[in-house]
Amino acid sequence: MPRRWWRRAAPDEECEEPGSHLARAMAYETLVVAFTAVAVAVLVFVVSRGQFEDLYVKAGGVETSDEVVLLSIGEEALYLWDPADPEPEVTSRALLGQLVRFADAAGARVVVLDVLLDRPAEDIPLLDAARAAQAPVVGATRFATTDPVSGAEFAAGLAPIYGELIHPGFANLQVEEPWLFSEVKLVRRAPLQRQVSTARLGGPWPMNIVGAEQSDEATIESLALVAARLAGADPVIDEDPLLIAFSGPEQAGSIPTVRASAALRALGASALAEAMGVEMPVTVPPEIAAVMEGRVVVIGRVDAAADDRFVTPYSWPLLVGEDMAGARVQATLIDQLITGRRITSVAGAAGWVPALALVALVFLSRRKLRDDVHAAGWVVVCLALVGGGILLFRATDVAFDVGPSIGGILVTLVSVHVWEWAVDESRRT
Repeated sequence: MPRRWWRRAAPDEECEEPGSHLARAMAYETLVVAFTAVAVAVLVFVVSRGQFEDLYVKAGGVETSDEVVLLSIGEEALYLWDPADPEPEVTSRALLGQLVRFADAAGARVVVLDVLLDRPAEDIPLLDAARAAQAPVVGATRFATTDPVSGAEFAAGLAPIYGELIHPGFANLQVEEPWLFSEVKLVRRAPLQRQVSTARLGGPWPMNIVGAEQSDEATIESLALVAARLAGADPVIDEDPLLIAFSGPEQAGSIPTVRASAALRALGASALAEAMGVEMPVTVPPEIAAVMEGRVVVIGRVDAAADDRFVTPYSWPLLVGEDMAGARVQATLIDQLITGRRITSVAGAAGWVPALALVALVFLSRRKLRDDVHAAGWVVVCLALVGGGILLFRATDVAFDVGPSIGGILVTLVSVHVWEWAVDESRRT
């Protein structure tokens, strides 16, 4: 067995300087403790449903097209609309109607309302705006999720439709709940088509409290899929639910954003004339028209009162901060369906087979290398796996799960070195 660098020198060996043995032993023990901490952290990360594809997305992101724009309804817009109720639970249909008018006047190809229309409200202003719009209007509906053991994803729920004026699509995203942090709403994937048994309701409130019963065989498409098809795309549904190709964090994403407050200010004169019964064309500022013209415009609330925020890969590695509004997630998904981009996740057996091979190499190489070289070398291998995974993702959109490999290397490394240290200490004493 090769001489370990922390062992006490034999009588016939060259004596070390006083204290050098103790310093090296302490350094080695510190290294083992660090390995153990990292190994445990990686295992906790994997067990808590963390995935290395989240790191890849955060590190590289995915480029988007120039096809989608977010028209965000924030605190300022809600205050401008109704200072007496700046945090409404039910979004004013009149406000949505004005934003539909504005987006249509700006030359939108499709207008998407990522605002739930499943609560009683005065629908007439919104329906009038949808009827007058040149662009098709898509409205969001939502269904109550069921218990996983039921075998059905959605249960019956209110889902009003408005004839041919507003195209319906379900707005549900696939929410994951890591067991360590069960309060958060983590989103990585989105369903595209689902069969839902529910009462479909027609007409404006309160007339839509009755309607025909939808059969279990009827398929409902997601909001994003309906919008992409109306925009002229023909998405290939080869994966459902679809892994979302996030393009950037909330404040630095590549999907442009126009604030609804700017739209309301531009609508001031036209809205006042409309309230007085006089029709006046909507004047869209040139800088906003340049952003919206010919694009899919997603209208959605981003204020805190909307309770529509999710955890995305940009919260990696803790995955606990709700960092992105649902409307931006939907805009990202629509863009992905239009462009046809896909993230290919390589996990499962494809990730565990190389992990087992690397574990075997760590074990076999323990007697061939000096301990410090052995430890440092395999740490470099772990870093190379992460770096290689990021480069592969940025070049090919393939997310290779290196979690099992890194976890296996570190656990084996700690086990081997602790065992060797224990054996040598027992021989010394």
